[in-house]
Amino acid sequence: MNHLLTATLAVRVPVNATGDLAEGAATVLARLDAVERVEETDVRGLQPGLNDTVVDLEVRLAVADDDAAAARREIESGVGVVGVETVVCEEEPTEAEPPAQPPPGVG
Repeated sequence: MNHLLTATLAVRVPVNATGDLAEGAATVLARLDAVERVEETDVRGLQPGLNDTVVDLEVRLAVADDDAAAARREIESGVGVVGVETVVCEEEPTEAEPPAQPPPGVG
């Protein structure tokens, strides 16, 4: 089961990251164990540096952890995460999509 969270946070995106800064931030977050997938990113600010850019963003994440506080702790301690301002659980857990059923008479 997945839980959807909306988080306001800052992520360190390396200079050589592929894609734009939003994609780079999503890649950093997707590598975290707590994150199942990144649903949406909304860049709120940039802090350029010599070797990386800190991207402030609001992001919607699907996480496997059923405890928003535990998910926040895992995200805060993640590699590339500079800081977490807010984490809000959006909705009840959602089941993964069931596998497609074969047409009648097949199988």
